[in-house]
Amino acid sequence: MRTGSPIFTSMSRKPITASDESAPDAGYEPSVVRLLGAAVRGGRGRNVGPPLSLDLEPGTAHVIAAGPGAGKTALLEAIALARPPHRGVIELFGRNIAAVRPAGRHALRRRIGMIFQDLRLIDDLTARDNIALAARAAGRARDDFDEPIGELLRWVGLADHADVPASTLDEDRRGRLAVARAVINRPDLLIADEPRGEAVLRLLSDLNRAGTAMLIATRDADLATQSGAEVTVLVASP
Repeated sequence: MRTGSPIFTSMSRKPITASDESAPDAGYEPSVVRLLGAAVRGGRGRNVGPPLSLDLEPGTAHVIAAGPGAGKTALLEAIALARPPHRGVIELFGRNIAAVRPAGRHALRRRIGMIFQDLRLIDDLTARDNIALAARAAGRARDDFDEPIGELLRWVGLADHADVPASTLDEDRRGRLAVARAVINRPDLLIADEPRGEAVLRLLSDLNRAGTAMLIATRDADLATQSGAEVTVLVASP
């Protein structure tokens, strides 16, 4: 039974359990993420967690609840095209990633924003430059991202900290900066690994209400229960 106010107002449909390779109907909008028996290898070359199937539709949110060692980070990295799945199929925006050529993979990555568990901010760079780095990596010109960066910093409450090194920010502000960096390129999919703090969760909720599809991994049972989103429990392999 869910308790409290939903963090994410959208809900995914029931996870799929089988593949349907039939041709889509006219006007069909593909899933943002579709996993068909997907499994990943861990650091020691073993499978982590059971094969997983789920369907994340545009504008919805899905939470993967998992304890330590269940492989949630490795799974998110595979969905973000940072590692291949060991078995099964991962589809992004209707495309099987195994069949996508390098140029196509780059285009898919531009549609994904990532909030890492350890945030991976560049401490020597200012808050503004941390966001700008993500925009440059996507091939955007400075004239195209200067103004949006200012707007994002105001949105996450860091306008007064735009030009200070990320190393000087406390944990709450670092988390908000990581959100801003993840969405500077207006992603269709936002992946968040262990998001923490009420301020960060409110920002994620705002993004989901605005139509950004969201895949969250957490070990926080309360967050998973209260999210209002479809929840998949990932259990570590013995």
